[in-house]
Amino acid sequence: MPLYEYQCSDCHTRFELLVSFADADNGIVCQKCHSEHVRRLVSAFATTHKDAAISNTDFATSSGGCCGGSCGCGH
Repeated sequence: MPLYEYQCSDCHTRFELLVSFADADNGIVCQKCHSEHVRRLVSAFATTHKDAAISNTDFATSSGGCCGGSCGCGH
């Protein structure tokens, strides 16, 4: 089951939940104020290489990352 990150639109609390893919956008309530006004966030991810972990900096500067020239971020 994937781990999703959410943010409450009412109290701005961020929280994570293990939720099935099918239920990722259904019936989620804020863990702090119990509001139903939550949105799923795009979370950063971690990956490992067989020799060593790859940091976000390594990913961003390699070809294919955000700053690999395809997003227009200026780097």
